[in-house]
Amino acid sequence: MKRFLLAGTTALALAACTDLSPTLETRTPADPDRILVYGPVQTIFTNQTPEQTLDATGGWEVATRFTVWVDGKISGFRFWKAVGETGTHTARLWSTSGTLLASATFSNETASGWQTAFANRVIPAGTYIVSVNTNTKQAKSFAWFTNNGPISHHDIYADYSYYGQPTGSFPTSGSGSIYFVDVNFRPYICNTKTDDPCP
Repeated sequence: MKRFLLAGTTALALAACTDLSPTLETRTPADPDRILVYGPVQTIFTNQTPEQTLDATGGWEVATRFTVWVDGKISGFRFWKAVGETGTHTARLWSTSGTLLASATFSNETASGWQTAFANRVIPAGTYIVSVNTNTKQAKSFAWFTNNGPISHHDIYADYSYYGQPTGSFPTSGSGSIYFVDVNFRPYICNTKTDDPCP
Protein backbone atom coordinates (compact mmCIF):
# COMPACT_ATOMS: atom_id res chain seq x y z
CA MET A 1 0.00 0.00 0.00
CA LYS A 2 1.29 3.42 -0.87
CA ARG A 3 2.17 5.37 2.26
CA PHE A 4 1.52 9.11 2.12
CA LEU A 5 4.07 11.50 3.57
CA LEU A 6 4.48 15.19 2.91
CA ALA A 7 8.09 15.24 1.78
CA GLY A 8 10.35 17.48 3.76
CA THR A 9 7.74 18.59 6.28
CA THR A 10 7.58 15.80 8.84
CA ALA A 11 9.05 17.04 12.12
CA LEU A 12 10.17 14.57 14.78
CA ALA A 13 9.66 16.23 18.12
CA LEU A 14 11.40 14.45 20.96
CA ALA A 15 9.24 16.06 23.61
CA ALA A 16 8.66 14.24 26.88
CA CYS A 17 5.56 12.06 26.93
CA THR A 18 3.56 12.35 30.15
CA ASP A 19 2.15 8.91 31.01
CA LEU A 20 -0.58 9.42 33.58
CA SER A 21 -1.00 5.72 34.43
CA PRO A 22 2.42 4.05 34.41
CA THR A 23 1.18 1.25 36.70
CA LEU A 24 -0.92 -0.05 33.79
CA GLU A 25 2.25 -1.11 32.00
CA THR A 26 1.94 -4.71 33.11
CA ARG A 27 4.30 -6.26 30.57
CA THR A 28 7.49 -5.25 32.40
CA PRO A 29 9.37 -8.57 32.71
CA ALA A 30 10.44 -9.72 36.16
CA ASP A 31 13.60 -11.23 34.69
CA PRO A 32 16.05 -8.39 33.84
CA ASP A 33 17.57 -10.57 31.10
CA ARG A 34 14.28 -10.60 29.22
CA ILE A 35 13.17 -7.88 26.83
CA LEU A 36 9.92 -6.87 25.19
CA VAL A 37 9.90 -7.02 21.40
CA TYR A 38 7.59 -4.78 19.36
CA GLY A 39 6.86 -4.82 15.65
CA PRO A 40 7.21 -2.05 13.04
CA VAL A 41 5.20 1.16 13.36
CA GLN A 42 1.63 1.13 12.09
CA THR A 43 -0.40 4.30 11.51
CA ILE A 44 -4.04 5.06 10.72
CA PHE A 45 -3.66 7.50 7.86
CA THR A 46 -1.53 6.62 4.83
CA ASN A 47 -2.67 7.95 1.45
CA GLN A 48 -5.55 10.11 2.74
CA THR A 49 -4.95 13.85 2.42
CA PRO A 50 -6.88 16.83 3.86
CA GLU A 51 -9.49 18.26 1.49
CA GLN A 52 -9.86 21.60 3.22
CA THR A 53 -8.51 23.97 5.84
CA LEU A 54 -11.03 25.49 8.24
CA ASP A 55 -10.88 28.28 10.78
CA ALA A 56 -10.54 27.03 14.34
CA THR A 57 -11.63 30.26 15.98
CA GLY A 58 -11.47 29.98 19.74
CA GLY A 59 -9.52 26.72 19.54
CA TRP A 60 -10.84 23.17 19.15
CA GLU A 61 -9.86 19.73 20.35
CA VAL A 62 -10.13 17.34 17.39
CA ALA A 63 -9.78 13.59 17.65
CA THR A 64 -9.81 10.14 16.04
CA ARG A 65 -11.33 7.02 17.60
CA PHE A 66 -9.23 3.93 16.94
CA THR A 67 -9.02 0.29 17.96
CA VAL A 68 -5.93 -1.90 18.24
CA TRP A 69 -6.52 -5.64 18.03
CA VAL A 70 -3.37 -6.63 19.94
CA ASP A 71 -1.38 -5.34 22.90
CA GLY A 72 1.39 -2.90 22.00
CA LYS A 73 2.64 0.60 22.60
CA ILE A 74 2.10 4.09 21.27
CA SER A 75 5.56 5.26 20.18
CA GLY A 76 4.40 8.61 18.83
CA PHE A 77 1.51 10.98 18.23
CA ARG A 78 0.89 12.61 14.83
CA PHE A 79 -1.31 15.34 13.42
CA TRP A 80 -1.58 17.19 10.13
CA LYS A 81 -0.87 20.86 10.70
CA ALA A 82 -2.92 23.06 8.39
CA VAL A 83 -1.38 26.03 6.61
CA GLY A 84 -1.83 29.09 8.84
CA GLU A 85 -2.14 27.13 12.07
CA THR A 86 -0.16 28.66 14.95
CA GLY A 87 0.55 28.11 18.62
CA THR A 88 1.53 25.14 20.77
CA HIS A 89 0.01 21.70 20.21
CA THR A 90 -0.43 18.82 22.64
CA ALA A 91 -1.62 15.32 21.76
CA ARG A 92 -3.71 13.40 24.27
CA LEU A 93 -4.63 9.73 24.56
CA TRP A 94 -8.01 9.01 26.15
CA SER A 95 -10.10 6.03 27.12
CA THR A 96 -13.52 5.99 25.48
CA SER A 97 -15.03 7.11 28.79
CA GLY A 98 -12.86 10.25 28.85
CA THR A 99 -10.00 9.24 31.16
CA LEU A 100 -6.75 10.93 30.10
CA LEU A 101 -4.08 8.22 29.76
CA ALA A 102 -1.08 10.06 28.29
CA SER A 103 -0.05 13.28 26.58
CA ALA A 104 2.86 14.75 24.64
CA THR A 105 3.62 18.28 23.45
CA PHE A 106 4.97 18.82 19.93
CA SER A 107 8.14 20.82 19.35
CA ASN A 108 10.25 21.83 16.33
CA GLU A 109 7.11 22.03 14.22
CA THR A 110 7.20 22.89 10.54
CA ALA A 111 4.82 25.37 8.93
CA SER A 112 2.41 22.65 7.78
CA GLY A 113 2.07 18.91 7.14
CA TRP A 114 2.58 15.95 9.45
CA GLN A 115 4.04 16.69 12.89
CA THR A 116 5.21 13.94 15.27
CA ALA A 117 5.79 13.87 19.03
CA PHE A 118 7.62 11.06 20.81
CA ALA A 119 5.64 8.78 23.14
CA ASN A 120 6.21 5.53 25.01
CA ARG A 121 2.84 4.35 26.29
CA VAL A 122 2.09 0.64 26.58
CA ILE A 123 -1.58 -0.16 25.92
CA PRO A 124 -3.65 -3.34 25.90
CA ALA A 125 -5.81 -4.23 22.94
CA GLY A 126 -8.93 -2.05 22.94
CA THR A 127 -10.50 1.18 21.74
CA TYR A 128 -9.02 4.63 22.40
CA ILE A 129 -9.37 8.25 21.31
CA VAL A 130 -6.38 10.39 20.29
CA SER A 131 -6.84 14.15 20.17
CA VAL A 132 -4.87 17.34 19.54
CA ASN A 133 -5.69 21.00 20.02
CA THR A 134 -6.01 23.32 17.03
CA ASN A 135 -5.74 27.05 17.64
CA THR A 136 -6.39 29.01 14.43
CA LYS A 137 -6.71 26.51 11.54
CA GLN A 138 -7.46 22.81 11.20
CA ALA A 139 -7.23 20.22 8.43
CA LYS A 140 -10.36 18.27 7.52
CA SER A 141 -11.82 15.86 5.00
CA PHE A 142 -15.57 16.29 5.26
CA ALA A 143 -17.66 13.13 5.89
CA TRP A 144 -14.76 10.82 4.97
CA PHE A 145 -15.75 8.01 7.37
CA THR A 146 -19.42 8.50 6.47
CA ASN A 147 -18.76 8.11 2.75
CA ASN A 148 -15.91 5.59 2.76
CA GLY A 149 -16.24 3.57 5.95
CA PRO A 150 -13.54 2.61 8.47
CA ILE A 151 -9.81 2.69 7.84
CA SER A 152 -8.03 -0.55 8.71
CA HIS A 153 -4.30 -1.32 8.51
CA HIS A 154 -2.92 -4.53 10.01
CA ASP A 155 -3.56 -4.24 13.77
CA ILE A 156 -5.08 -0.73 13.90
CA TYR A 157 -8.58 0.35 12.88
CA ALA A 158 -10.26 3.78 12.92
CA ASP A 159 -13.93 4.51 12.32
CA TYR A 160 -14.98 7.85 13.84
CA SER A 161 -13.87 11.35 14.84
CA TYR A 162 -14.75 13.84 17.54
CA TYR A 163 -14.38 17.57 18.13
CA GLY A 164 -15.11 19.94 20.99
CA GLN A 165 -14.15 22.94 23.09
CA PRO A 166 -12.27 24.08 25.08
CA THR A 167 -8.88 22.85 23.94
CA GLY A 168 -7.43 20.21 26.21
CA SER A 169 -10.84 18.81 27.08
CA PHE A 170 -12.24 15.41 26.11
CA PRO A 171 -14.01 15.99 22.76
CA THR A 172 -17.58 14.66 22.77
CA SER A 173 -19.22 15.85 19.53
CA GLY A 174 -19.18 13.03 16.99
CA SER A 175 -18.24 13.40 13.35
CA GLY A 176 -17.86 11.22 10.27
CA SER A 177 -15.15 13.57 9.00
CA ILE A 178 -11.38 13.16 9.34
CA TYR A 179 -9.32 15.69 11.30
CA PHE A 180 -6.00 13.87 10.70
CA VAL A 181 -5.01 13.05 14.27
CA ASP A 182 -3.02 9.82 14.38
CA VAL A 183 -0.71 7.56 16.39
CA ASN A 184 2.40 5.51 15.73
CA PHE A 185 1.46 2.07 17.07
CA ARG A 186 3.91 -0.81 17.51
CA PRO A 187 2.29 -4.23 18.18
CA TYR A 188 3.70 -6.42 20.92
CA ILE A 189 5.38 -9.51 19.47
CA CYS A 190 7.02 -11.42 22.30
CA ASN A 191 8.91 -11.37 25.59
CA THR A 192 12.23 -13.10 25.07
CA LYS A 193 15.78 -13.49 26.30
CA THR A 194 18.16 -10.86 24.92
CA ASP A 195 20.09 -13.49 22.96
CA ASP A 196 17.05 -15.44 21.70
CA PRO A 197 14.91 -14.54 18.69
CA CYS A 198 11.16 -14.36 18.95
CA PRO A 199 9.52 -17.71 18.18
